[in-house]
Amino acid sequence: MISRNSAGEIIFSAVDDRDELVSSLKEILTSTDVGRDYKKNYHAKERSDEDGEKIVAAAIQIAGGPMISSRHLQHALTLLIDSGEIKSRNAVEAEQLEEPEEDLRPRDRNGKILTPEQISWGEMSRFAATATADQVRQRKNTDHKFREFIQTNLRREMREQPVGDEVTVVGQPTTKTRANQDLVDFVRKFHAEPSQNLRPRNNVVLLAGEQVPYPRFIEMVNAASNAHLL
Repeated sequence: MISRNSAGEIIFSAVDDRDELVSSLKEILTSTDVGRDYKKNYHAKERSDEDGEKIVAAAIQIAGGPMISSRHLQHALTLLIDSGEIKSRNAVEAEQLEEPEEDLRPRDRNGKILTPEQISWGEMSRFAATATADQVRQRKNTDHKFREFIQTNLRREMREQPVGDEVTVVGQPTTKTRANQDLVDFVRKFHAEPSQNLRPRNNVVLLAGEQVPYPRFIEMVNAASNAHLL
């Protein structure tokens, strides 16, 4: 319902008088300083509907109800620009330029991105170094990759650990050793034993509660590996 207020202004319903509302908005954008400023520096086609809704909502608040005038709309646009509710095109474009996402992928000391295998190996190394013997044994029984990791580390330590002169450790036999029951029992005990017990102390290791001479232990490890049991 279009009428005039006591000041002689044309007032209309922001809800029902849509034609008058659209006409008033167009007039503000073309004939007022704030309207021209909006068109030049703030208007963006993709945000025009959203901006219009903000202007109307603010005008209703200023008027104290849905009966508004062009003055209310103009005042609303001014307040929205001054408060930053309606942003300039440059500010919006700057916000839309996404900053490059920080690359948080783990890297080695040379800055090279670690492979999944390297990441997994590092995690298992940290776990083996900090976990209890029981935790290591439990994971070794349920995680085949971790079991392979422990076995690989043990083999590496065995190669680096010197043995007595009376024993010759054969690294790569030319004939395959057949898996017998002794080897099968040895491998079963090997897997069940905490890794720290398999490191030599006084030239012996602890296996299933028994002290085994380290040279003999090396022989059994090599035999089991040659039989593809380790």
